[in-house]
This record gives sequence, structure tokens and C-alpha cells, in this order.
Amino acid sequence: MSTKSAVPRWTASLPSGPALFRWAGVAAGTLALVAVAWVLGRFPVQWATALVLTGICGALLLLRPALGLALLAFAIPFGSLRMISLGPLSISLAQPILGAVLLTAVAQRCVQRRSVPPVPKLALATVAYVGALGLSLLQAGNLSAAVTELVKWLEFGALIVYLAHDLEEGDARLLVVALLAAGLLQGLLGIYQFVRQVGPPGFVLFGRYMRAHGTFSQPNPYAGYLGILLPLAAAILLVSVQERRQARGSRRWISWLLPALATVALGGMAAGLVMSWSRGALLGAVAGLGLMLLTSVRRAWPVVLALALLAAVLAPAWMPIIPGGYLARLSDLGAYVGQDLRLIKVNDENFAVIERLAHWQAAWAMFSQSPWTGVGLGQYPEAYAAVALPRWQDPLGHAHNYYLHALAETGMVGLGTYLLLLLSAGALAWREAHRAAGWRRAMALGAIGMLGHLAVHSLFDNLYVHDMTLLVALLLGLTAWSAARGAACPPASLQHLGATRPERSL
Repeated sequence: MSTKSAVPRWTASLPSGPALFRWAGVAAGTLALVAVAWVLGRFPVQWATALVLTGICGALLLLRPALGLALLAFAIPFGSLRMISLGPLSISLAQPILGAVLLTAVAQRCVQRRSVPPVPKLALATVAYVGALGLSLLQAGNLSAAVTELVKWLEFGALIVYLAHDLEEGDARLLVVALLAAGLLQGLLGIYQFVRQVGPPGFVLFGRYMRAHGTFSQPNPYAGYLGILLPLAAAILLVSVQERRQARGSRRWISWLLPALATVALGGMAAGLVMSWSRGALLGAVAGLGLMLLTSVRRAWPVVLALALLAAVLAPAWMPIIPGGYLARLSDLGAYVGQDLRLIKVNDENFAVIERLAHWQAAWAMFSQSPWTGVGLGQYPEAYAAVALPRWQDPLGHAHNYYLHALAETGMVGLGTYLLLLLSAGALAWREAHRAAGWRRAMALGAIGMLGHLAVHSLFDNLYVHDMTLLVALLLGLTAWSAARGAACPPASLQHLGATRPERSL
């Protein structure tokens, strides 16, 4: 007895296999065009453009989630130009971009049925710090401010985990290029502001220049952003020179692209940092680049000590060359430490120094009230009025010293776990700088320089503003990615992008 197929005959004419995917693509494209036409005709031009661009970016993220990281590299410095209001909260473009990247990555991992990645050691240190921050919530009165700060560090840890396990080689290079390009644009913007006197009157220098501030509204966070990125450009240039000296004869034009971009970005960012007139950023840049050099060059310690001794001996010759005001700004701070600030006459020359010291004293008073868990995460502005010195009633948002700020808000537990996080990040970058080669080694050296700048500049400011927590996470995440991939495949050389080579010690 013959059996007939249960499939209807009319289905034989339907496309299958590759043809089915082509027809599905045509149908999806047609629906997308119809949706775009409807949006353009239904909404105002501004909203319609935003919705169309959002749809295009969403489609690109579905194809390659890491493309959103390049957008994030630009959104960190430029996202504050267009804030998004969500009731009482205002967020920059960086938050939705990061959320879209992480959600897309999680969705892809679920669809592909990949296992949950192991948590990097650096993320574990972040968990310890987040736990300390959560403990300080018990003291918080303003929960909105506390939760905002807590979410900031949760994003920090999630971004590091994503970069360590889901990033591809090409995506990592694209992210580095985007970071350098964004830093270069900010440097050029600062140069323009400095020369053309673009900015508020309070930023005027010598009656003819303007303190560079980029898109950050203030010179200090702007200089902090440049100081955090500047070691990455310097490390790429340094490693490129070392490799080219050892591997002569490479004529591949593509091998010059990344070092060339790093060179231009280094010049632009260094000029913008100097034109910001930020003493904390200047000290941080010297510390970061010095630490990177000591890590990179063998037997560099005697050379650095010799240069320092030579600089001290020749100080009378080179000190007059320094632009007026820089050395004074570096020395004024120590002149007022330990004095009763209430008795000091405030003038235009010492205003910034006295204001910073007043906030340091206020932060120490908060720490004295609750030494273990602090006054609560995000509560510095709330608790400031009770400990403020006369004439200094404006809390300014933070203590202008992140270590004292952490002590004030999260106590010794919070500061201890934060220092543990910095030490863990430094140990990771140090190991990778001595293990890897090529551009991966450059990323590790850039992370070391970034940590050096962050450690010193944090003595004078809180740099975890304007989404710079995400910038630090991107640089550390690249190093964590390099460490996770190092055992699986040799690192690519700067001279032969895409090729592999045996590791060597430079």
C-alpha cells in the first residue's frame, strides 16, 4: 500500500534553503522601508531622524554588538552635549548605548547557547568594591543619588566582563582607534577654545587665552579625560618604535596607520591638557607617563633618577621657561596646609586653593563622624552643610580628592576595597605588559599609565564624573581581554596587523 506525502503539493513551490533567507531578507527590508516612511510622515523631523538613526544603530548592533563600543568611545566625552531626561534623572547617551551593547551580547549568548563566562579577577575586585558601596547605602538618606552612584560601578564591572570574554581581535582594534580619535577631537577642541577665547569669562588666562575645557564645561575633568587616554597613545607609539627597531625592513603601509593616529592624538591631547591649566592633570600625566616608561624600558630606574637629579641641578635654568603661574599653582597648595582656613584672607590668587582645602576638611569631618561606613554613598552634598566652613557653603558635588571623598561617603571599608581594585588592576596590567607583545602590550602599558595618572590626579579631583568610569572600564577591559586571549593565541604585532609572531621581551 503506497503512502502519500503529508506535505501539501503547493508547498513545493515555496523557496527553501538559501533562497528562503534571501526572501526573508527582502521581506524584512520592505517592512523596514515601510516603517521608515511611516515614521518620517508621522513624527517631526527631529524625532523622525532620531528614531531612524536608532533603528539603524540597533540593526548594526544585532549584527555586531561590539560596534556599539566605538559609539561608546565617542559618547563618553560628547554624550553630555545632549542629555536625556527621565523624570527627575538626566542621563547622557553613553548609558543607553552601553545598555544596548550589553543586552545584545546577552541575547546572542542565549541564542547561541553559550555558557556563562568565568568572572575575571578584576571583576571580582569590583564586586568587593560594589559590596562596600552597598553597605554604605544603610547610611544614605538620598537614595536616588546613592543608587545612581551604585549603578555607575555596576556598569563598570559588567563592561569589564563583556570585554574580557566577548570581544574579537578586530573589535578591539576598532575600539582603540575610536578612543584615540575621540581623544584627538577633544584635544583639538581644547586648542581652539584656548586660542580663540571660547568659554566663560572666569576661564580667561593672561587676558588673551582661555582655559581649555572641551565638552566637559570645566577644565579639570576635561584634563582628567585627556590624561587618562594620553598614556594609550604614548604606549602605542613607544611599542611601535621598539618593534620597528628590532624588526627592520617592514614596508607594509598599514603597519603605520595605528602608530600614526597615536602620534597625532598624543600631540593633540597633550596640547589640550597643558592648555587646560590643570595642575592635578599635569602631575598625573607626569606620573602616568613616568610609570609607563619605567615598566616598558629595561633598567630605566637609574636613567629616571639621573634625569631627576639633573633637573634639580638645572632648576634655575629651566624654571623661567615654564609658563607663568604653573609652578605657583603647584606650590600654593602646600603653603596653606595645616593653617586655620577661617583666618586666611581670600583673594583671586588663593581662592581655588582655599576652596579645595575647605572641602578636604569637610570630607575629613564626615569621615570622623562615621569612620567605617561613612555618611553614605552619594551623600557628600547632603552632609556637607553640617560640616562646612564659613564662606564655603557650596558643596560642589565632591571633595576634590577622591580618596577623602571615598572616606567621607563609604568609610575605611569603601576606601580599602577601592585601593584593592586599583592594586588588582595594576597587577593585571603589569603582568600583561611583561608577557604580551605588539599592540596588546601597548594596551597594557597604556592601562599602567592610566592608573598612574588616576592615582595622582585623584589627590586633587574626583575623575569619576562625565561617564569617565566607563572610560576607565574600557581601558582595563581591553587589558583583561588581552590577558584572557593571551594563552589561546599569540598577540598581533603592530608591524604586521593580523599576523602572529612569537612573544619576545623588549
